[in-house]
Amino acid sequence: MKIRTLQTTEWDQLAHLIFNSTNNWYQKNLNRKCFGGSDPLICRIFPEVYETLDPGCCLIAEIDGVIAGSCFYHPRKTHFSVGIMNADPTFTGQGVARTLLQEIIKRAGKKPVRLVSSALNLDSYSLYTRAKFRPLVIYQDMIIPAETVLPPVPSNVRAAKLADLPAILALEAQVSEISREKDWRYFLSDNTSTWRGFVFETDGELTGFLFSIDHPGSRMLGPGVMLDQKAAFALIIAQLSTFGHETPLFLVPASETELIQNLYKLGARNCEIHLSQVLGEAKAPSGVTMPTFMPETA
Repeated sequence: MKIRTLQTTEWDQLAHLIFNSTNNWYQKNLNRKCFGGSDPLICRIFPEVYETLDPGCCLIAEIDGVIAGSCFYHPRKTHFSVGIMNADPTFTGQGVARTLLQEIIKRAGKKPVRLVSSALNLDSYSLYTRAKFRPLVIYQDMIIPAETVLPPVPSNVRAAKLADLPAILALEAQVSEISREKDWRYFLSDNTSTWRGFVFETDGELTGFLFSIDHPGSRMLGPGVMLDQKAAFALIIAQLSTFGHETPLFLVPASETELIQNLYKLGARNCEIHLSQVLGEAKAPSGVTMPTFMPETA
C-alpha cells in the first residue's frame, strides 16, 4: 500500500469513490442513500472546497496502482480534524482506513485530532477508539419536513458579515476552545448562494452564529456555535426558512433537551446519531455546537 497526496487530475475519480462507497454502506446498513441522485460528480464538492481551504491535504491509499481509499485532513491553529474517510469495498480487510488514519495522526504531531463519525457504523467507531479517540459529544441527526410552517425569524437574527469575524472567533474560543479562522473567513467571503450565515445578537452582542451549505453534494445546517439553546433554535429557524422545498440535515447535541423538544414540536425526526471524538486534550463545549460534514473541521 502506498500513501500519497491526491492529484488534481483525480478529482472526478475521487468523487466516484466517495459517492459509491458511502452510498454502498448506507444502502447495505440503513436501507437508504447518503447522497441523492445518480451523478457521482456531485461529490466533487469535497475536493473543490477542501483543496481551496487546505491544499494538498487529501491522502490517497493506492494498492497495485488503484485508489483503494482516501481521507481529507484539516490542520488548524488549535487542532487537526479528520474529514471524510472512504475505502473501496474491493479492498475490505486490507487496513486501508487504519493506515490513512495513522498517517494523519503522525502528521498532527502533538496537536489534538478531532472528528465526527456515525455512531451507527461500528466498524468506524472501532477504528477510532482503537486509535485511542474518545467520544466527546453525542449528536442527533435531524430533519424537518419541507412543508412545515416555521415560526417567524426573531428580529435579533441577521445575516452574517465579514465584520463579524472577530466576534465569531471569540465565541468559538469561549465555547469550544478551538480556532478555525480560515473556515469562517471562507464562508463570509463567499459571493455565491452555496453558503449562508446568520448571527444571533443579545443586547447588541453576538451570542450565536450558524452557517449552512446548499449544494446537491451536501445540504446541511452547520457549522455553528451558540451560547444557549434560545440562540440555537432561532438560528435553525432562520436557516430553514432559506431552503424552500429542500430538506437540509442538521446535527443537534443530544444533551440540549429543550432545543430538541422544540424541534420535535415542529415535526423534526431523527435519522442518525453521530459522535464527536477526540484524540488528545479537549474540553466539552460550554454552549451549543452544531458540526457539519462540509467542512468537517471542528
